[in-house]
Amino acid sequence: MLISWNWLKKYVPVQEPVETVLSSLVHAGVSVEKVRHLGRDITHVVVAELLSVEKHPQADRLSLTRVSDGTETYQVVCGAKNIAPGQKVPLAKVGALLPGNFEIKAAKIRGVESFGMLCSAKELGLAEDAEGILILPPEAPVGKDFLEYGGLPDTLFELEITPNRADLLSHLGVAREVAALFHKDVQPPKAGKAPEGATPVSKLARLSVEAKDLCPLYTCRVIEGVRIGPSPRWLSQTLERLGQRSINNIVDVTNYVLQEMGQPLHAFDLDELHGRQIVVRRAAPGEKIPLLDDTTRDLKENMLVIADADRPVALAGIMGGGNSQVTGKTQNILLESALFLPGSVRKTARQLGISTDSSYRFERGVDPEGVKAALERAASLIVELAGGKMAPGIGEASAPDLKPPPLSYRPQRANALLGLESPAPAQIAILKALGCGVKGAADSKTLEVQPPSYRLDLTREIDLIEEIARMTGYDKIPSAAPPIPSDLFQIESGVPFEKEIRFVFHQAGLYEAVGSTFLPADFPQKLKLAENHPLRRFQEVTNPIADDQRVLRPTLLPSLLAAVQLNLSHQLESAYLYELNKVFSPGPADLPVEKPQAAAVLAGMAPGAGWTHPEREVDFYDIKGLAEDLVSQARLTGVQWEYGQGGAPYGGAPTFQVKDSQGNLLLWGGAVHPKVLKEYDISTPCFALEVELSALKKVSRRSASYTPLPKFPGAWRDIALVVPDGVTSAQVVAAIEEQGKPELKKVLLFDLYRGPHLPSGFRSLAYRLQFLNEERTLTDPEVAQKVSRIVDHLKSRYAIALR
Repeated sequence: MLISWNWLKKYVPVQEPVETVLSSLVHAGVSVEKVRHLGRDITHVVVAELLSVEKHPQADRLSLTRVSDGTETYQVVCGAKNIAPGQKVPLAKVGALLPGNFEIKAAKIRGVESFGMLCSAKELGLAEDAEGILILPPEAPVGKDFLEYGGLPDTLFELEITPNRADLLSHLGVAREVAALFHKDVQPPKAGKAPEGATPVSKLARLSVEAKDLCPLYTCRVIEGVRIGPSPRWLSQTLERLGQRSINNIVDVTNYVLQEMGQPLHAFDLDELHGRQIVVRRAAPGEKIPLLDDTTRDLKENMLVIADADRPVALAGIMGGGNSQVTGKTQNILLESALFLPGSVRKTARQLGISTDSSYRFERGVDPEGVKAALERAASLIVELAGGKMAPGIGEASAPDLKPPPLSYRPQRANALLGLESPAPAQIAILKALGCGVKGAADSKTLEVQPPSYRLDLTREIDLIEEIARMTGYDKIPSAAPPIPSDLFQIESGVPFEKEIRFVFHQAGLYEAVGSTFLPADFPQKLKLAENHPLRRFQEVTNPIADDQRVLRPTLLPSLLAAVQLNLSHQLESAYLYELNKVFSPGPADLPVEKPQAAAVLAGMAPGAGWTHPEREVDFYDIKGLAEDLVSQARLTGVQWEYGQGGAPYGGAPTFQVKDSQGNLLLWGGAVHPKVLKEYDISTPCFALEVELSALKKVSRRSASYTPLPKFPGAWRDIALVVPDGVTSAQVVAAIEEQGKPELKKVLLFDLYRGPHLPSGFRSLAYRLQFLNEERTLTDPEVAQKVSRIVDHLKSRYAIALR
């Protein structure tokens, strides 16, 4: 939508510069695509008359002209071919400035002196691709300042209107938006008084609407005795500035009101309407219509047309017919202003491949209350510019009620959704500035809001809330993370908690297994359990269904090991399995006590093999990492890690246990003993993890915390350390974090090396450190100082040296 700043200011008395207004529109969600300033950088350009045009004595492609500004005559050399004596043209005198800070100077061109320049529209910044000198109307006053004559300076800006904001497809609509943003009153255009004839419109033309479902409102005026001719300069100039060609005074008025008020109009030659009749109906089978674009279109039965007594004379809401158009012979006109169903216009336009300014607006919806206002405005302008008399009365056929329904609105709901603390009176003021009617006291919980007829997009409470956000300013809505429950592990019910445990296992690439609730009675021997091992106390089934299902399982490990063996026996390279289920122990009166437990087993080749990660078998650190993920995701506090060699079913490699602050066992794991693996016919290393869910739920958890993304870049440094075997990586990381705070954000172990290049009893650990300051970018010397302090601390505490 192209808008003229000078035209816009006729309807809203805004004093702010155009740049401020455009910025406010953008902040309110109205996109400004392009801005052109017309005449802003022009000085000393006047309207001049060409007195003579002769060939340049030294150049075939140049002309030597004499022009007059009414007081003086100037010799000007010109290269354009469209000039002739008697024409009115813009003359830039010596000393004039043109766009681009181009100054006109007296010059000698091919040996002939030239005092000024005849200007094209492109040179004046009024058009982007115009060729030849700008020829002005014959009535242009010689000597008049060109800016004053052309209504300049002006600014044109193009708005990208979203489909829901059809109210912005006019200068009046944009004026309403600007008025709301700058707390001004809109001054809408008014219809002038026009002389009326003696015969009412009902006697001059008959109106009937047969397709009321596609045309809820149709109005018309009849004007007799008009004189068709060229439009006055102000009208043709206004339309040409928006890129529209001036046709005649009648058609130009309909185009002007379209741009002014957003309501499409059409003028029929009343004497060409058979039976002086207007019928709004669907097209009949086989009908055709000649259109104003000199084409004839075949019509389908679902298309809405405007017809006279015998034939279609217009495509409703799209284009008029050539059989009833206004010509130089027209004396009486019927002026149409209507409301057509958007879907009907859109469908017909798509089927025929036609798009016009009229269909563009009808497809998005027009203001029902603006139909009559635009009709009266255009009718009064036609009488003013073309003469004639207006027939008393308006031809009208309408639906009973086109007023939009009122909406319930809750100011507190708006604040809750937007994160604002806007008082109800301020919100009411915004809604009223947008043209809404508001009923209810400011302290009421619910208000009744009546949207204006031109805001077809306001159909729900949330639409009104969006308007509050727009007019308040999106930049004033606080940025905040959405509220998230502080405890992501919901421990009120076991199911949600177990779901989160499953999530951790799934993220690690494990598959869930479901084993039998029963075990054979010899499972303790297969697990190599000591005689006093707690798992040897189990609940036997009185009447087992099979000999290998005599025991209610006290652990999930046997069934998982059996599943691992089954998978590996089918030539799979690895098996990553877990199970969440109930285990059982003897209870009072020979009744079993059940409790939830989780277990996981990793066997075979480690995941993630590739170019940067050579193939390897799973090891202790894989199962320990899985346990660390569980502890981290559950946000457990006060837990203690213990390491050792363990006992059956574990052994042959390090094992770990995680306990709470009271010493209660939460989870444990490590390498499954080779003798146990032999019992289950597993030939590859296997590592297991077991989790006591009932104990895990009782451990306190830290609240979830979130930090925004960093505004400044971080700095990464790698350090390789020679560490005694007696010092764990966890101890090294803790010491690094202690000295690196608060700028140290991450510590990542990425390499372990043992070899002949290191002293006996030592290994090399390489860490990657990330430093980040929340308020500024850290300098290299600052980071180096931090790293040096960390290294000195490690050396003094653990005798660790840089490698």
